[in-house]
Amino acid sequence: MMPRYLIPLYWTLALTELYGEYTLTEPVILAVKPLLLTVLSLWFYLECRPIGSRFSGLVLAGLIFSIGGDTLLMFVEYGPRAEQFFLFGLGSFLVAQVGYAVAFWTYPGAKSGDIRQKPWLTLPFLFYLVGILGMLWAGIPAGMKVPVAVYATAIVTMAMGAFNLRGRLSREHFLGLMAGVLLFVLSDSLIAANKFGQPVPYARVLIMSTYLTGQYFIARNAAAIRAEKQAG
Repeated sequence: MMPRYLIPLYWTLALTELYGEYTLTEPVILAVKPLLLTVLSLWFYLECRPIGSRFSGLVLAGLIFSIGGDTLLMFVEYGPRAEQFFLFGLGSFLVAQVGYAVAFWTYPGAKSGDIRQKPWLTLPFLFYLVGILGMLWAGIPAGMKVPVAVYATAIVTMAMGAFNLRGRLSREHFLGLMAGVLLFVLSDSLIAANKFGQPVPYARVLIMSTYLTGQYFIARNAAAIRAEKQAG
């Protein structure tokens, strides 16, 4: 019965977090932000237990490391207010992205996926990677250029891994998973544009709304994929 209540709790916390971001209410952000992916990770674990497959384990690892990323990035502007937490948070999210990417690229049947069979399908993803880095490169401090480039490469690789599963999953679950991945990419792109480029209007609300919706779709569809595979 418990998992049933965790998703409404997640969205209640998400709306509270968005209110905190919109009003810049520091106590709300400090109290709520670390709880968001904690609740979603717990829901995913309870839905998928026992975590017996590589796919489910890696997705769960991605969700858990996202808790660290959320908390550490929060400390850039709140609490300790130290810029080094940006790199720490980026590192935690990098591990999350690697977890998601490996989960997608090693999913059963991925070797015969769309991108593996048609490598030219990587071109839109590579154009996006080169484009976003090219637009923001001049504004990225020297010490952050390599970490930002590595992270951008990781998230694009993760997106390609999800797209590679087209035809390997049911249409419903593929579209849901891909929507989550693309929202995650959009959220990270907004963070980069707002930090290293021009300020984005309503950046805080847009970043968190796309991120939280993206993570939900990834977790929800990954759980459904696991259930469908077990039933098959």
